[in-house]
Amino acid sequence: MTISRRQFILGASQVALSAWLFPACTAQKTEQWLVSTCNDKQGQNLAVAINSQGHVISQVTLPARGHDSLALPHKLGHALVFARRPDRFAVEIDFVNGEIVNNIQSQVDSHFYGHGVFSKDGQYLYTTENQFDKKRGLIVVRDAQTYRVLDRFDSGGIGPHELALMPDGKTLVVANGGIETHPQQPRKKLNINNMRPNLAYVDIETGKVISSYAPPDNQLSLRHLTTRQDGAVFVGAQYQGQKMAMQPLVFSHHGENRLQAFKAPPSQTYQMQQYTASLLVKDNLLCVSCPRGSHLSFWDTATRTFISQQRFRDVSGLAYSQGRMLASSGKGLLKTLDHAHPITGPARMHTLALKFDNHMTMIEAG
Repeated sequence: MTISRRQFILGASQVALSAWLFPACTAQKTEQWLVSTCNDKQGQNLAVAINSQGHVISQVTLPARGHDSLALPHKLGHALVFARRPDRFAVEIDFVNGEIVNNIQSQVDSHFYGHGVFSKDGQYLYTTENQFDKKRGLIVVRDAQTYRVLDRFDSGGIGPHELALMPDGKTLVVANGGIETHPQQPRKKLNINNMRPNLAYVDIETGKVISSYAPPDNQLSLRHLTTRQDGAVFVGAQYQGQKMAMQPLVFSHHGENRLQAFKAPPSQTYQMQQYTASLLVKDNLLCVSCPRGSHLSFWDTATRTFISQQRFRDVSGLAYSQGRMLASSGKGLLKTLDHAHPITGPARMHTLALKFDNHMTMIEAG
């Protein structure tokens, strides 16, 4: 069931973000909207778009909980929203009119892992999926217009999660979490003791795994990643081992023969509570959200060391818009970091009657 734009533009007292949320957006000819999955106070699973004036443009009811979203390169005001594992749906949403315009189902032997990316020319959609009975991680290739499945090839591991197109436009980088799952046992992790996570590079023309790199501990599940224009990859982990174990949770890779662990004081590692979510890089500054630790963590990519943190309860999604980093929270908070000094500068924040999920995406408005 979809929800019309007029019906669900929330009252100013509930959602009116200050105009400073995206202060530079109005200077553009084409405005940007923030898209995220979330829940309302009634517990409905939603996808919402918020404009530069801080108003909810539209919100659409999802069949179940969503995860990440993806801007459509040639459709203003549209985005794809992917189900949280182990569900099998993805939807194309027209946020201008507040309606689902395309429904996508994974093939009967597989489920989505919540993420997707387009080819450089926008012709193909690549999604991470699980061929559960064969315990095989998949990259599924679809026509970006019709969403018809064109090909499937190995992701290089089990439990592929976030993926990105490398700057060469020919290679996918995939965070294989290493965890076996099955739709008949939702959210249950079936192979914790012998899981094998890795970061894999896959040739999109041949479907061949070019190379892969395992973390230093086999229970460091690699989940989310971000890339930089120079080809550097940054990946966050979720540790599945003993609760008090102190493991590095942030890694990079840029042509080395192994993953490079970022260093942090034991107190910071402990506060991250073995869990990272979204990552965002700008120049030499890497921001990693730590929902369980209720803070944003900041890292120097040149030295691969921890810099500082900002307390932010139940922090989830990260996005970059018009020179500013944005962060969302499961408590309904949206934070805009200072343009010149994102770590130490004044941050602006507002509360919505929504509980934001793990990720945010900026799309070009309709």
